Amino acid sequence: MIKNSIRVFIVLCSVVAAVFLPKKSYITYLPVTLFSSVILMFEVFYFTVHKLWKVKGGVSAMVCDAIIFMLGPYVFANFWVFHLSKGKFIPYTIINLIADWIFAFPLISLLKKLQFFKLNISSAQLFTLFSLNALMNLIFHKFYEKCIVPKQTMSYQECNDTDLI
Repeated sequence: MIKNSIRVFIVLCSVVAAVFLPKKSYITYLPVTLFSSVILMFEVFYFTVHKLWKVKGGVSAMVCDAIIFMLGPYVFANFWVFHLSKGKFIPYTIINLIADWIFAFPLISLLKKLQFFKLNISSAQLFTLFSLNALMNLIFHKFYEKCIVPKQTMSYQECNDTDLI
């Protein structure tokens, strides 16, 4: 019962976070959020295959928890961190280190005590993994802004109205 309440709470918090995020941030930071979510899916798959995390209730509970965490707080935290930092290195790093520390230490400890899941890695290792993910996200975002977006706008500008007829 408490696990389902936590799941509902996580979903509700994610919905609230989604409502307050400006629409422009969705457009601007969607590519890096999708990239980050794919990386996280691979990590969840790796953790599952190598039995680094276990969830009571079998495969269905594990999939449910993975989806709730991935599509809920992870996605919207990613959007919010980029929105608040505007993709700048120093603010992004500070916000991420704080958020990663909160998740890796007090939040994971609480979820373990509530027997939500069992992790076979330390909180310090998890914090390191989250920090490396954040760094990869920032690198991808900078690459996307410098290399992909200019090419898209150039292609659009090279096309004029007579080309469309």
